[in-house]
Amino acid sequence: MRAKNGFTLIELLIVMGIIGLLAVFLVPNLLGAKDRGKETAVKAVMHSVQLAVEAYQMENETYPLDNNVALESFCNNYLMPGGYMASVPKNPFTGAAYKDADVAGKIIYGYDQNSGKYTITGYGRTALRKILELTNM
Repeated sequence: MRAKNGFTLIELLIVMGIIGLLAVFLVPNLLGAKDRGKETAVKAVMHSVQLAVEAYQMENETYPLDNNVALESFCNNYLMPGGYMASVPKNPFTGAAYKDADVAGKIIYGYDQNSGKYTITGYGRTALRKILELTNM
Protein backbone atom coordinates (compact mmCIF):
# COMPACT_ATOMS: atom_id res chain seq x y z
CA MET A 1 0.00 0.00 0.00
CA ARG A 2 1.19 3.39 -0.90
CA ALA A 3 0.72 6.45 1.37
CA LYS A 4 -1.37 9.30 0.06
CA ASN A 5 0.80 12.43 -0.39
CA GLY A 6 -0.83 15.78 -1.14
CA PHE A 7 -4.36 17.01 -1.73
CA THR A 8 -6.94 15.91 -4.27
CA LEU A 9 -8.22 18.25 -6.92
CA ILE A 10 -11.63 18.41 -5.19
CA GLU A 11 -10.05 19.48 -1.87
CA LEU A 12 -8.08 22.23 -3.61
CA LEU A 13 -11.18 23.50 -5.44
CA ILE A 14 -13.17 23.61 -2.19
CA VAL A 15 -10.46 25.62 -0.43
CA MET A 16 -10.15 28.03 -3.39
CA GLY A 17 -13.95 28.44 -3.42
CA ILE A 18 -14.02 29.31 0.28
CA ILE A 19 -11.21 31.85 -0.16
CA GLY A 20 -13.07 33.34 -3.14
CA LEU A 21 -16.28 33.72 -1.12
CA LEU A 22 -14.42 35.40 1.73
CA ALA A 23 -12.81 37.81 -0.72
CA VAL A 24 -16.17 38.69 -2.28
CA PHE A 25 -17.63 39.65 1.11
CA LEU A 26 -14.58 41.23 2.77
CA VAL A 27 -12.92 43.31 0.04
CA PRO A 28 -15.79 45.82 -0.42
CA ASN A 29 -15.95 46.41 3.34
CA LEU A 30 -12.21 46.94 3.60
CA LEU A 31 -12.11 49.36 0.68
CA GLY A 32 -14.79 51.56 2.26
CA ALA A 33 -13.08 51.59 5.66
CA LYS A 34 -10.41 54.02 4.50
CA ASP A 35 -13.00 56.58 3.33
CA ARG A 36 -15.05 56.13 6.50
CA GLY A 37 -11.95 56.92 8.55
CA LYS A 38 -11.29 60.07 6.52
CA GLU A 39 -14.93 61.12 6.89
CA THR A 40 -14.58 60.76 10.66
CA ALA A 41 -11.53 63.04 10.49
CA VAL A 42 -13.60 65.60 8.50
CA LYS A 43 -16.19 65.50 11.30
CA ALA A 44 -13.44 66.21 13.85
CA VAL A 45 -12.31 69.24 11.82
CA MET A 46 -15.92 70.42 11.69
CA HIS A 47 -16.21 70.22 15.47
CA SER A 48 -13.02 72.26 15.85
CA VAL A 49 -14.43 74.88 13.49
CA GLN A 50 -17.68 74.92 15.46
CA LEU A 51 -15.78 75.59 18.70
CA ALA A 52 -13.91 78.43 16.97
CA VAL A 53 -17.20 79.90 15.67
CA GLU A 54 -18.69 79.79 19.16
CA ALA A 55 -15.58 81.51 20.57
CA TYR A 56 -15.92 84.14 17.83
CA GLN A 57 -19.54 84.72 18.85
CA MET A 58 -18.67 85.02 22.54
CA GLU A 59 -16.13 87.74 21.84
CA ASN A 60 -17.92 89.63 19.04
CA GLU A 61 -21.54 89.02 20.13
CA THR A 62 -22.42 87.90 16.63
CA TYR A 63 -21.66 84.95 14.41
CA PRO A 64 -19.60 85.49 11.26
CA LEU A 65 -21.99 87.07 8.76
CA ASP A 66 -21.00 85.13 5.70
CA ASN A 67 -22.90 82.58 3.67
CA ASN A 68 -21.82 79.59 1.61
CA VAL A 69 -18.10 80.12 2.20
CA ALA A 70 -15.50 77.34 1.94
CA LEU A 71 -13.27 76.55 4.91
CA GLU A 72 -10.03 78.16 3.67
CA SER A 73 -11.65 81.56 3.11
CA PHE A 74 -13.67 81.28 6.30
CA CYS A 75 -10.56 80.61 8.39
CA ASN A 76 -8.54 83.35 6.68
CA ASN A 77 -11.29 85.97 6.95
CA TYR A 78 -12.79 85.26 10.38
CA LEU A 79 -11.15 82.65 12.56
CA MET A 80 -7.41 83.18 12.14
CA PRO A 81 -7.33 87.01 12.48
CA GLY A 82 -9.04 86.78 15.88
CA GLY A 83 -6.87 83.90 17.04
CA TYR A 84 -9.75 81.42 17.14
CA MET A 85 -7.79 79.03 14.91
CA ALA A 86 -4.02 79.03 14.44
CA SER A 87 -4.07 77.85 10.82
CA VAL A 88 -6.25 76.37 8.14
CA PRO A 89 -6.85 72.71 9.10
CA LYS A 90 -5.59 69.84 6.96
CA ASN A 91 -8.00 68.07 4.66
CA PRO A 92 -7.96 64.34 5.55
CA PHE A 93 -8.55 63.37 1.91
CA THR A 94 -5.67 65.42 0.44
CA GLY A 95 -3.28 65.62 3.39
CA ALA A 96 -2.74 69.34 2.73
CA ALA A 97 -4.38 72.43 4.21
CA TYR A 98 -7.95 72.98 3.02
CA LYS A 99 -8.33 74.91 -0.23
CA ASP A 100 -11.53 76.56 -1.40
CA ALA A 101 -11.43 74.41 -4.55
CA ASP A 102 -11.34 71.10 -2.61
CA VAL A 103 -14.12 68.69 -3.53
CA ALA A 104 -13.17 65.75 -1.31
CA GLY A 105 -13.87 66.51 2.34
CA LYS A 106 -15.34 69.92 1.56
CA ILE A 107 -16.57 71.99 4.53
CA ILE A 108 -18.93 74.94 4.00
CA TYR A 109 -20.01 77.62 6.51
CA GLY A 110 -23.28 79.46 6.10
CA TYR A 111 -25.16 81.99 8.22
CA ASP A 112 -28.85 82.88 7.89
CA GLN A 113 -29.37 86.42 9.17
CA ASN A 114 -33.15 86.00 9.41
CA SER A 115 -33.00 83.09 11.83
CA GLY A 116 -29.59 83.83 13.39
CA LYS A 117 -28.63 80.24 12.63
CA TYR A 118 -25.33 79.06 11.20
CA THR A 119 -24.59 75.74 9.57
CA ILE A 120 -21.31 73.97 9.02
CA THR A 121 -21.75 71.29 6.39
CA GLY A 122 -19.20 68.58 5.64
CA TYR A 123 -19.06 66.33 2.61
CA GLY A 124 -17.42 62.99 1.82
CA ARG A 125 -15.09 62.05 -1.03
CA THR A 126 -17.49 63.60 -3.52
CA ALA A 127 -19.30 66.83 -2.76
CA LEU A 128 -22.57 65.03 -3.41
CA ARG A 129 -23.03 63.30 -0.07
CA LYS A 130 -23.31 65.21 3.20
CA ILE A 131 -21.67 63.45 6.10
CA LEU A 132 -22.62 65.93 8.83
CA GLU A 133 -24.32 69.27 9.37
CA LEU A 134 -23.68 71.24 12.55
CA THR A 135 -25.82 74.20 13.66
CA ASN A 136 -26.27 76.48 16.63
CA MET A 137 -29.94 75.54 16.99
